Amino acid sequence: MIRTVAGKDLRTLWTSPVPYLAGAVLQAVLGLLVVDQLASRNQAVLQPLFPLAGFLLLLVVPVLTMRAFAEEARSGTLDQLLAVPVRTGPLVVAKWLAAWLSALVVLAPAGAFVALTALWGDPDDGPAIAGFVGLTLLAGVAAAVGVLASACTESQPIAAVAALFAGMVAWFAHVGDPAAGDAGLLAAISLSERLRLFAGGAIDSGDVAFLLTATAGALVLAATVLDLRRLR
Repeated sequence: MIRTVAGKDLRTLWTSPVPYLAGAVLQAVLGLLVVDQLASRNQAVLQPLFPLAGFLLLLVVPVLTMRAFAEEARSGTLDQLLAVPVRTGPLVVAKWLAAWLSALVVLAPAGAFVALTALWGDPDDGPAIAGFVGLTLLAGVAAAVGVLASACTESQPIAAVAALFAGMVAWFAHVGDPAAGDAGLLAAISLSERLRLFAGGAIDSGDVAFLLTATAGALVLAATVLDLRRLR
């Protein structure tokens, strides 16, 4: 079931102009920002790439996930699907898998910056590998939150705005000054801080566990929302 639903969603999404337009905008803006960072630093380093790409992912992924359930709820096909004995867990995972894979495809051209940076300097492999691992996990979280938002409404714009708002709150969560012992009340969910650590070349098990747990938690909530809809 997961493969069937994910394949259907991938075909539907990639036969529309949405992922192509979103990917083009992401790569164009990312390219301009990264080149500006390299010029200002006058040094061929990869670290600025990952926070910039992560922030742009949080802007783009809600557009990829907004129709996951909202469109089917609006058209009535979701109610028909929930009327049959189909487990909501695999359905949610399939929708998330299609969105996550689409986000990775949209992000993939950013790998060219690694090759370009290598032409100008000798960047470390560690930050590049860790940075892309962090972006992959971040894309999973963003896709899961987007699927959850789409499961809560019949409006695609509302789903996109809700997912975007949640992502921005988690991104700009105050980290505070660790040296002063001030971690900030929302430091535990700070996506920007966790991605910064990945960009520094550190793949911390705590950060990996947090991002995987956040992804799983959002998917469980989405399945719960669908179960409640079925009961109604």
